[in-house]
Amino acid sequence: MVIGLADAISLENISFSYSSSPKKILDGITLRIAKGGFVGVVGGTGAGKSTLLYCMNGVIPHLVGGRMEGSVSLLGKDTRKNGPSSLAKSAGIVFQDPDSQIFALSVREEVEFGLSNLGVNGQERTSRVEQALAETGLSGLEDENPRELSAGQRQKVAIASVLAMDPEVLLLDEPVSSLDWRSARDIYELLKGLNQKGKTIVIVEHNTEWLADYADRIVGIANGGITLDGKAEEILADERLEKLGLKVPCAVQISCELGLGECAHTPRQLVRILRGVK
Repeated sequence: MVIGLADAISLENISFSYSSSPKKILDGITLRIAKGGFVGVVGGTGAGKSTLLYCMNGVIPHLVGGRMEGSVSLLGKDTRKNGPSSLAKSAGIVFQDPDSQIFALSVREEVEFGLSNLGVNGQERTSRVEQALAETGLSGLEDENPRELSAGQRQKVAIASVLAMDPEVLLLDEPVSSLDWRSARDIYELLKGLNQKGKTIVIVEHNTEWLADYADRIVGIANGGITLDGKAEEILADERLEKLGLKVPCAVQISCELGLGECAHTPRQLVRILRGVK
């Protein structure tokens, strides 16, 4: 497999089936994600979105049983030869339910845990923890029990724990699905800031409104393969999006209903078009 220097993640002809079933959840997927991208992964329930994410950082095949074919490169490292622990500095993963990641009795201990496993100690560990807490807006909550925080704050703790290890790639599996609008916006604003600093973001998301505002590329999955892949504004206006069981963003629907010459994919763009402002 030829890996481009600008590739953060490269998957070549990836197929995977879990030990419990011979059915291929992923079937022959080839995908390249550029460094510094903000990529949304969409699809219906059971389409293989989470499975694809787990292939990207070595959770598959090292921690999840099944049969994997093809190859994955994460920042030039073969995930078959490097497991999740050795790839932790390259990619961090945040799950849908923050409580599945949180186990320490204080926010500080939670954020420190990954650094301890990496052998980071002393002033460097203190500095990294403080920076991760500041980036996620959790400064001042160091001694709080994370399980007593709000859902949005707990998700930020999970993200801070990953950020402290300073990975180049962040993989997120529907991180705002259980959050209210304000908390979800805070998470996406945080991800936007990290992306602007050069982090590569790959996020599984079912709410296309968030992707319309923040993603620059969208990959759609169905029946184990990639059915849509392109710039966010193009994919969000594609009629095939609804065939994946996803809602077309409101701004796109309104643009189409009004017969505007230009298609808006965010409310802000729609207002500009209606006002005739470029």
